[in-house]
Amino acid sequence: MNNNSNTKKLVTSALLVALIVIFSLLGTLPFFSTISLAVAPIIVALIYHKGGKLNTVISFFVTLVLVSILINPIYAATMIVLNFAMGAGLIFMIEKNVSPLMNFIVLALAVAVGVSIMVIVDLKLISDLTMTEYAAVLVEDMKFSISEVIKSYEAMGMDMEGNEAIEMFKSINVRMMLSFMPTMLALYSLTAAAFVYKISEVVFRKIGIRVKPLPKLSEIKSNAFVILGTLLVAMLGIALVSFGVPMGEGIMLMGNNLFTIAGTIGGISLISYYMEAKLKYPKVFRIVILVFILFSSLVSVISIIGVIDSAFDFRRLTENGLYSIIKSRSNNTK
Repeated sequence: MNNNSNTKKLVTSALLVALIVIFSLLGTLPFFSTISLAVAPIIVALIYHKGGKLNTVISFFVTLVLVSILINPIYAATMIVLNFAMGAGLIFMIEKNVSPLMNFIVLALAVAVGVSIMVIVDLKLISDLTMTEYAAVLVEDMKFSISEVIKSYEAMGMDMEGNEAIEMFKSINVRMMLSFMPTMLALYSLTAAAFVYKISEVVFRKIGIRVKPLPKLSEIKSNAFVILGTLLVAMLGIALVSFGVPMGEGIMLMGNNLFTIAGTIGGISLISYYMEAKLKYPKVFRIVILVFILFSSLVSVISIIGVIDSAFDFRRLTENGLYSIIKSRSNNTK
C-alpha cells in the first residue's frame, strides 16, 4: 500500500513538473510571461502538497535540467529559482495557516529573493556588468522611451514642453537610478505577491486547499508594526548615509516609500469603507473617487489618515485599537 502511495505521488509530481516546464517555456513569450509568473509557483506548491518535500526537491533539479536542455541553462536557473522561491511562499501559506498579512509578507519576500537572484545571475553570467553599469543601461533605455513618447504626443499636436512628469523622468541619472532600485524591487515584489496571492487563493479553493484569503479593500487596516518597520528601515538608511555607505540612500528611500504606501493603503481602505458602509455609494462611483484620490495631491493626507487608523482602528476591525479602548473606558466611567 505504501509503495502504491509513493508511486502515485511520484507520478503526480512528474505530471506537475511537465506543466512547470511548459509554463517556463511560455515565460519566454511577452504575453505568456505574466501567466507563467502566476501559474508556475502554484504548481510548485501543488507538488509539495501532493508529493511531499522529497519530490519537491527532486522536481526542482529535474525542472532545472529539462529547461536547461530545451532553452538555455542560465535562463533556466533564473526562471526556476524565481518560480520555486515564490512556490516556497505559497507552501508557507498552505502549511502555516497564519494571517493574510503574514502570508503576504512571506510571499513578497520570496519574490524579492527570487528576483534578486535573477538580477545577480544576469549581471555576473550574461551581461557581465556592474550594478552601476546596469543602472546606466536602464537610464539610457528609459530616456529613449521618454523621447519616443514625446514624439508620439507631439505628432498628435500636443505640446509636451514643461510637462512635470516628463521633466522628472528626463532628470533621472545613474545615481538616482541606483537609489531607486531597492524601491523598485520592493514595489515589484509587493505587486507580484498580491497578484499571485489572489490567483492561488482561487485555484486552491477549487481543489480543496484552505488558505487565508486577502481581505477586501474596505476591510484592510494598515498594521502598526509594519508601519513601524518601514520607519526603522528609513532610519537605518539615514544612519548609513551619515556613515557614507553608498547603499544608504536607496534603503532610506525604500523605507520612506514603503511607509507612504502602507499608510496610503490603510487610508484608501478607510475611505472605501465609509463610502460603502456609511454613504452607500455604488461600486463604480467608489472606484472613480478612489482613482481620483490616488492621482491627486491628496495622497500624503490619505497616508497620514491610514497611519492614524493603524493605531486607533476606527472601524473596530480588531479588539486592540486605541479607539475601542478609549471608548470602552469612557463608557465604563459613566
